[in-house]
Amino acid sequence: MRTPAVPRLSAAEFERAYLGKRAELWRGEVREYMPAGPKHGKVALNIGAEIRAYARRRNLGVAFAAETGFIVRTPDGESVLAPDAAFIRRERLPEGDLPAGFCPVVPDLVVEVVSPSDSEPAMREKVNEWLAGGVSVVWVVDPQRRIVEVWTADGLRLSIGENEWLTGEPVLPGFRVAVRELLE
Repeated sequence: MRTPAVPRLSAAEFERAYLGKRAELWRGEVREYMPAGPKHGKVALNIGAEIRAYARRRNLGVAFAAETGFIVRTPDGESVLAPDAAFIRRERLPEGDLPAGFCPVVPDLVVEVVSPSDSEPAMREKVNEWLAGGVSVVWVVDPQRRIVEVWTADGLRLSIGENEWLTGEPVLPGFRVAVRELLE
């Protein structure tokens, strides 16, 4: 017996069918997910608030909260991903108002907070998808291990412990925050 083919969606089809629902589009395949727990939400807000405050004071660009959908195009397909926080530099933003639907501009910086239910391979897959789609820097914040991993488009990977400082180079020049503060 043959397994029926799963229909693949474009970003536009996904937006019409799933906007406002807890799901992401992975190369045409819909993946639904559960809401995050309170620790995850607290850490995501901590880092998003730091990015937003820093970027606003220096007029560097716009920070985005969790659940914002970004269209990510790679050679392997089109995805719509929703990071826990993101930032786009001012010069890369469209003129006028931001679009009502999913954002067609991939972020310069993406933050993913690891939940207890996230597997390491799934998180690596997401990091790789962001980088393949044009993101410059991905921060993977792991509250359980109390570290932040910094992934860059040029292949750099750093692991920063809770007693160290996270910096924003090259996307947020001069940005600096104690990892411990993000995890509180």
